[in-house]
Amino acid sequence: MANFSITHDLVAGNRDFSDLIARHSGDKTVAYKILDGEEIRMSFFFPDDYSGDKKYPCIVYIHGGGWTGRDIFPDQEQDGWQGDQFGFLARHHSEMGYLGISIDYRMERHHAEGYQIIDCCDDCIEAMDYILDRAEEYHIDTERVYVLGESAGGHLAAYIAVKYKREGFKLKGAFCGNPVMYFEGDPDFEMIPSSSTHPVWAKMDPKDYAKSISPLCLIDKDTAPCILLHGNADSCVIPRHSQLFYDKMCELGLDCELHWIDKTNHAFMLAEFTDNLDACRISVEIVDDRLKRDEDGK
Repeated sequence: MANFSITHDLVAGNRDFSDLIARHSGDKTVAYKILDGEEIRMSFFFPDDYSGDKKYPCIVYIHGGGWTGRDIFPDQEQDGWQGDQFGFLARHHSEMGYLGISIDYRMERHHAEGYQIIDCCDDCIEAMDYILDRAEEYHIDTERVYVLGESAGGHLAAYIAVKYKREGFKLKGAFCGNPVMYFEGDPDFEMIPSSSTHPVWAKMDPKDYAKSISPLCLIDKDTAPCILLHGNADSCVIPRHSQLFYDKMCELGLDCELHWIDKTNHAFMLAEFTDNLDACRISVEIVDDRLKRDEDGK
């Protein structure tokens, strides 16, 4: 598949996401791990024809929130994680025949004693293992598994694309919305601790912490295809993050697309949250188009 970078004009549309937003909670929620007595959950959005008679392509959704938050609906505090953030998109894709799985992860706490971004990364890797270990149970077509995230979730989706290795498995693609692709040398993301008890970081020089969780620094020949979506007016995660990642993927001859959304700032992919529904609509069209091209083998 040929690499390309393209800018999409911000044009008005009339697509209404309200019905999908109203059905933002998953059909089934399970704990994929329990840590310090706390359940870390994922929620399933089943296609209408879901049965054991066929295998389904799967999209794993990873919420954003600066690695520190997740709640965008009033009922989330009371009911806990039910796949709500990105629930509208998981519901949309379930109606296209995809099994949607929206995962939660531990929240980062900005200090050595609390959870750190590397813990968020670990949880997402473990969530992937949980899903693939149960591929038969959930009737998943393991040759058509995607991840999708925005902002902090975009970082985690890209992290999976570069780091997740499993014998006999190849991620079909990672959709990364306004993703953080590097921490080293970026004053806007001073979230890397000076010390850590994490088993990987504890053995590492703290100056190498940032590189170890920066997707840009971890690209190799086995990196999964990446589809990047970024607002060209993003003041939170500057567009340079996606540009540098795209350039490196192209340099190595790896499958990558870079979609700029014109006149668009941060966090535009969440219909439940954004005030820029035109950018949200365009982003859904970009994702759906890539899914269709993959189905058609183009």
